[in-house]
Amino acid sequence: MKVLLLGKNSKNIEDLVINLGFEIVKSNPDIVISYGGDGTLLTSERMYPKIPKLPIRDNTICNKCSDHDEKTLLKNLLEDKLKLKEYKKLETTILYQTFTALNDFVIRNATPIHTIRFRTSLTQKFLIGDGIVISTPFGSTGYFKSITRGTFERGWGVAFNNTTEKTAPVFLKDEDQVIFELIRGQATLSFDNNPDVFTIDEGSELLLKLSDQVAEIYEADSLRCPDCRITRG
Repeated sequence: MKVLLLGKNSKNIEDLVINLGFEIVKSNPDIVISYGGDGTLLTSERMYPKIPKLPIRDNTICNKCSDHDEKTLLKNLLEDKLKLKEYKKLETTILYQTFTALNDFVIRNATPIHTIRFRTSLTQKFLIGDGIVISTPFGSTGYFKSITRGTFERGWGVAFNNTTEKTAPVFLKDEDQVIFELIRGQATLSFDNNPDVFTIDEGSELLLKLSDQVAEIYEADSLRCPDCRITRG
């Protein structure tokens, strides 16, 4: 099995990976091993979409990682004992480029001292505030939760960030679409942990929807190994 290791400390598990019988490659892997935290997993999906991922914790915060140790996870991967789960992604187009997000798209004011005026197709209300967060269930434990104090498990959701008029989050079905219209001010679009942040000019509209693309992530929740638990960072 060909694997690509991703993570700033991934060299720490190279010997283990090789000794278990994996082949480490730099391109065209069968699986990407994301060795780090939640951010490393998002990076691996952004860099290598459509390739299954195995997230392994590196003594850091990783809500999406199993609590099992590296050797147990890798051995069970070889033995085909891990569940490969699909997660739907979001999609939008800006500057003639289409982007997908596993966690969320964040549209917000470009400068913290200026709010933006905007409207969405969800409410048609003219809103003043910092913007919106468009989230998948996978990403709802992050920024979406910090705004709404809640998460969700199906469909997708939109949270309204610090608006002058309190606006409840909206939960959508797979086939729904949302149009965001920036009426006044300048905003930015960011997604997952991509270092590229895009500027949204006044008068612009963005269409957001679920993508046909999915992320495939190995999970080990079904494994029973009480002696190989590690402590969450």
